[in-house]
Amino acid sequence: MTHNEKRSNWWKEGLAALITGTLYGFTNAIVGHPLDTIKTKMQVVSEYHGLSMKNTAKKIFRLEGIFGFFRGVVPPMMGSSIFRATQFSVFEAVYTLLDNHHFFSKKLSGTFGLEYRVVFAGILAGTARSIIECPFEYSKVQGQTGHKWKFNNMFQGFSALWMRSTGLMTIYFILVDTFRRNTNLYKTQYGVFIMNGLCASFSFATIWPIEIAKNYIQSQTNKSEIKKLRTFSIIKQRIRDDGIIKGLYTGCLPGLLSVFIRNGIAMMVMIKAQKILTDLGFRK
Repeated sequence: MTHNEKRSNWWKEGLAALITGTLYGFTNAIVGHPLDTIKTKMQVVSEYHGLSMKNTAKKIFRLEGIFGFFRGVVPPMMGSSIFRATQFSVFEAVYTLLDNHHFFSKKLSGTFGLEYRVVFAGILAGTARSIIECPFEYSKVQGQTGHKWKFNNMFQGFSALWMRSTGLMTIYFILVDTFRRNTNLYKTQYGVFIMNGLCASFSFATIWPIEIAKNYIQSQTNKSEIKKLRTFSIIKQRIRDDGIIKGLYTGCLPGLLSVFIRNGIAMMVMIKAQKILTDLGFRK
């Protein structure tokens, strides 16, 4: 569903997505990390609280130089390649496997042709991603906030991350599927960039409050305090302290700009790689 190639059997589609998803993840991490660092500083580092995106960037550059924008990039670069490859691989394998299933191939009424298998495969893809992603996200956030990560805490904030990633991927795949079936955006490189950037950005905007809670939990170092933290309690507290807009959408501009650009470019790379696999005879 995330490419235009003629489908082979389910395991080949899963393997093709694993290969091309690795390229997607690598591209995604490198392109988006500077803006992601700005977003995280704005969300969870007290000395950046209340600063605009522009002033946050200036302060990072003044205090840490250009390398400050890439602080913590190695874990997400490695992790992004692995968990994004996994999310696409799980989705494509399940989506293809259920092609003619009597229930999962049925369409949901009022959804412009959305099939149950898209939702089901999205939930499985998000869950698989969460398990792999959590250690990398934890170490990334610790690095971005100037802390040293600890091996024993690698799954710190997992419940928040699972809610974020599963919601994110399910919404994302639903949107991509809808765009593919009802528009011509998948037929050009620019269309792919715009379509995937929009789908990823909208999906992230939807789960943004959970992203803030996740980042807050994963930035903490006091173990006794961490145990007391709950995702929706953090969200409620942010609303009480700063209101809905400022409390729940801090860092939204750099975050969504990063999501749009890096996912748009990454999908262009992935689709090109999928075509190369087909040309090499992989799907025969």
